[in-house]
Amino acid sequence: EFYRQGGLSDALIDRGLEFAAANLWVRGKRKARAAFGEMGEGLSPYPYMLIFPQDEHERLLIERLAEAGVHVERRTELLSFDEKDGRIVARLRGSDGREEECEALYLAGCDGARSTVRHALGIGFPGGTYARFFYVADVEASGALINSELHVAIDDAEFLAVFPMKGAHRGRIIGTVQSEREPEHRQMRWEDLDPGLMSRLGITVERVNWFSTYQVHHRVAEAFRKGRVFLLGDAAHIHSPVGAQGMNT
Repeated sequence: EFYRQGGLSDALIDRGLEFAAANLWVRGKRKARAAFGEMGEGLSPYPYMLIFPQDEHERLLIERLAEAGVHVERRTELLSFDEKDGRIVARLRGSDGREEECEALYLAGCDGARSTVRHALGIGFPGGTYARFFYVADVEASGALINSELHVAIDDAEFLAVFPMKGAHRGRIIGTVQSEREPEHRQMRWEDLDPGLMSRLGITVERVNWFSTYQVHHRVAEAFRKGRVFLLGDAAHIHSPVGAQGMNT
């Protein structure tokens, strides 16, 4: 609905995947199924759930910015900034090491959980960190659960979520790292995971296109604005990725 205002919704729907149901599995057996179907019929022009991966999402936004004449400058570092006479003066360093000044009416700090902008403003970021480590993998797989529906599985000490993705045999798997392996999670590979839960669910992973481990935080900045400077995205609030809380916020 929000993207409709900017003329982006049709492209999002075309590239994304509509899905209609979520399933809950416990110890390898399905215990519940929630059918979404047309759950927002009559309330929204988009009465369904849509999955669209973040990397493809960013690619779409960059394409549309380019069409509008805006070029995203990668490998450009914000060094510092000041507010003077109703304007922001920012000092930048490019990929070639050269420094320059940039003037603008406002500064939007969308620079992540370790935000340079937030630190420069002296704005606190209270909250906490969840104890467990998680992994995420984009895979090509087969099995009954690779069927364009969402599956969440809970085992004795494990959690696994299988999200559908557009394209044959594609999925995104999110799970927890077993506690005895947590100290070494940053060096973990897909091959280091215990395959037990996926085996019990009948999932056969044939190829791993991307794999990463991470820790989940819940923090909110004490203020989202100071003068002509704003904090947005992960610089302002970080959440569990379950349910796309951060993106929807």
